[in-house]
Amino acid sequence: MASAKRTSTTGKQIKSPADDAPTDDPVLVKALKRYDESYEYQRSNWHKRWDRANKLYDNERVDAAYKGTTDTFVPMTYQTIETMTSALNNANLRFDYESGDPMKRVDPAPLNALVEEYWDQGQWDLELEEDYRETFIDGMVAHMLAWDIDHPELESFAMRDAIVDPTIKKPADLQKAGSYAGRRYHVRKGTLETYEVVDTDLNSKTYGELIPRFNLESITNAPGGINNGQPDDKAVKEMFAGSTLGSAADDQDELIEIWDIDRVVTMRNRTDVIENIVNPYKERHQMLLEKRFQAEIDAKLESGGYVDVQGYPDMETYEKESDAVKSRATSEAKGLVPFFFLRNLRRKSLFYAKGEIESIAKEQELLNDFTNMEADYIIRQLAPQKELDPEYEDWIDLITNDPDIVYPFKPGSLKDRDTPVLPANSFNNRMNIKAEIRETTAIDQIAKGQQAKGDITATEVNAQLAGTGQRIESKARIFEKDGLYWWGYILFRLIQLNVDRPLVVETFDAKQDRAAMLEKYGIDLPPGAAIFDPADYQEDWKPRIVLDVEAKSKEREQMEQARESYQILIQDPTNNLEEAKKRLYPKMFNIDKGDLQAIMTAPAQPMLPNAAPAPAVVPPGVPDGQ
Repeated sequence: MASAKRTSTTGKQIKSPADDAPTDDPVLVKALKRYDESYEYQRSNWHKRWDRANKLYDNERVDAAYKGTTDTFVPMTYQTIETMTSALNNANLRFDYESGDPMKRVDPAPLNALVEEYWDQGQWDLELEEDYRETFIDGMVAHMLAWDIDHPELESFAMRDAIVDPTIKKPADLQKAGSYAGRRYHVRKGTLETYEVVDTDLNSKTYGELIPRFNLESITNAPGGINNGQPDDKAVKEMFAGSTLGSAADDQDELIEIWDIDRVVTMRNRTDVIENIVNPYKERHQMLLEKRFQAEIDAKLESGGYVDVQGYPDMETYEKESDAVKSRATSEAKGLVPFFFLRNLRRKSLFYAKGEIESIAKEQELLNDFTNMEADYIIRQLAPQKELDPEYEDWIDLITNDPDIVYPFKPGSLKDRDTPVLPANSFNNRMNIKAEIRETTAIDQIAKGQQAKGDITATEVNAQLAGTGQRIESKARIFEKDGLYWWGYILFRLIQLNVDRPLVVETFDAKQDRAAMLEKYGIDLPPGAAIFDPADYQEDWKPRIVLDVEAKSKEREQMEQARESYQILIQDPTNNLEEAKKRLYPKMFNIDKGDLQAIMTAPAQPMLPNAAPAPAVVPPGVPDGQ
């Protein structure tokens, strides 16, 4: 069942790993074919882009048109990426979930608090900083969320190690039948036996216990590779690319793990299928549905819902519906592909996205070339080349720059060569290239912390910062609606499937009555605590992702609208100005309410000699005594 050989754009046949797979293992053939589809698409369209972007970020020349004495690099790419990364990293990320059913009134605060606990426990904020940087460099970064006994685990990896169905166009396609995603990674030889998972098979004697994850009985003694024998050098290099060990082929195994909504397959060294199981989240969902459907049927029986025409219990219908529970749960169970991707500059109908460096790569190299040319010119001015009369050519090796040495030459036999005049606009040319890079990325020099030279008005500063802020806010919105949304979606599905008992969480936002919680759960909640009950969150919930950079932008807009409204209202003397202050000042100024109240309160009237103190003037709308 070997796959047909593919043909490249040049007409040459390309050998696929699936072509050398054992013909008696269709699972291995299919898995290798999926991996090969993903790898070949990346190699043909993205590997060179990623290599160039990473080299330019690391201040390495990629396409030098001028090669002289000086070899310097102007780190504009590094500055751009770090400025963008710090701008987003300084914005706090917040997951706020809301029910997909507007008629279902369930307090989301316990759910949000549980997610915050997982976030702090996994130190995901540190992970996010690296994710932003990689996304701006390469355009994408891959993640996998997995459930580890009682909490979620987040793993990030470069796109070179990601396996993605090349036919998908948007992240939602990964959760559809036929699509797939996965990862490639290395482990030390002999450690596969230590990988364990919880047995979720209800019919297994070890249900709920830790069991070995991989089936190692069918592993061949082949040294690894795609040929079930001694692999060629190219196959070994490809298989262990990215390894940090010098003898990776001897000390490590390559694992390729591919998920779809129905099954999970893992290969070792492209020769052995060591895992071929039902999608564990689909299996878990099916088990929960069976319990839920059976509980509904039992509750209906207890309430007298099964009766025949004569009023007697209709056990036949009850048993018939009970027998159909498993098939119903099987048909309704949904698998989960737990991979999501942060994407930067997206294109319509393309899943892969571009990084920031790709748009400025040529300008960066041009800037490097001009900078090196100017440096070489200065070197020639300070240490000019010399001309020597051919009559004295035997002296060439003895000539130095020591000014105290006198040579027995005719006057004019040894002299400095004329150096061309540096064009007057050379410096401006470099500045223009820098300006073009900043305009392309919308990262203005003021946002980078550099002081602008020359006269610049406050309006110009605000305009430049606004342009930078708009680009960052636009990226924040993209991340909120795209990669971060799917992060929240997958995380909530994992919570739904794996949290099976009430948990006490820390939050001051929950609207729970302590007495009611004590009566229902037997837990006396301290202040600032609430109970997360998974039974309250079994329906569809939608993650609403908020980056503070976006929230602060909206807050500034509201403050500006309040100021404009106030300016219009005070123009009409018939309006109640004191009431306008009371209602609009809190929206106009981001200061403490107590301080604002003190400012709005009129001062007490001075006391007259031998007279009672004048009554204090209380602003309209403020109750007496406050």
